[in-house]
Amino acid sequence: MKKTAFLFVAAVALTHFAFGEKKEPAKPVPSASVEQVGWTAVVNEEPFDKAALAGKVVVVEQWGVNCGPCIASLPEMAKLAKRYEKKGLVVVGLECQNGTKDQILKLLKDARVKYPVMSGGSVPVSSDGIPHALVFGADGKLVWHGNPNGEDFEDSVKDALKAVVEKK
Repeated sequence: MKKTAFLFVAAVALTHFAFGEKKEPAKPVPSASVEQVGWTAVVNEEPFDKAALAGKVVVVEQWGVNCGPCIASLPEMAKLAKRYEKKGLVVVGLECQNGTKDQILKLLKDARVKYPVMSGGSVPVSSDGIPHALVFGADGKLVWHGNPNGEDFEDSVKDALKAVVEKK
C-alpha cells in the first residue's frame, strides 16, 4: 500500500515538473478607451469630473447590491483607491443591478467607500459577470479588464501607475 501511494505521489510530482504549472496566457485586451464609458449621476455625492480623468489611471468597477463577491470586494477597492490616489489613481464604481440609492449608500458606508459610485452606467467591453473591473492607463486606453479579485488586477494598476509617475 505504501509503495502504491509513493508511486502515485511520484507520478503527480513528475507530471508537475514535466509540464509545470503554467499560467494561462494573457488574453488580448480589446481596443477601448475611458471616453467610451457611459457615466451617470453619482449616488454617494463624492466629487466626479470626467475632464479630470485625463492623465490619470482610471479603474471602473461594475458591481451589484445583490452580488456577494462584489460586496466583499468593496472594502478592498476602497483601500486600493486610497493607497494609490496620490500616485494618480481614480476609482469609480458602477452599480449595475438597479439597487436603490438607500441600498447602495448602506453598502458603501459599511465598506468605507470614498470614491464616486454611480447607479447604472456602461463600459465598452463585455464581461462574464460581476464584479468586473477595467483599468485604463494614463493615456485613457484600456490596459486590463476582468475580475478584480484576480491576481493580475492590482499588478495591472501598479504597472499603469508607473506611466503616471514617469510623466511627472
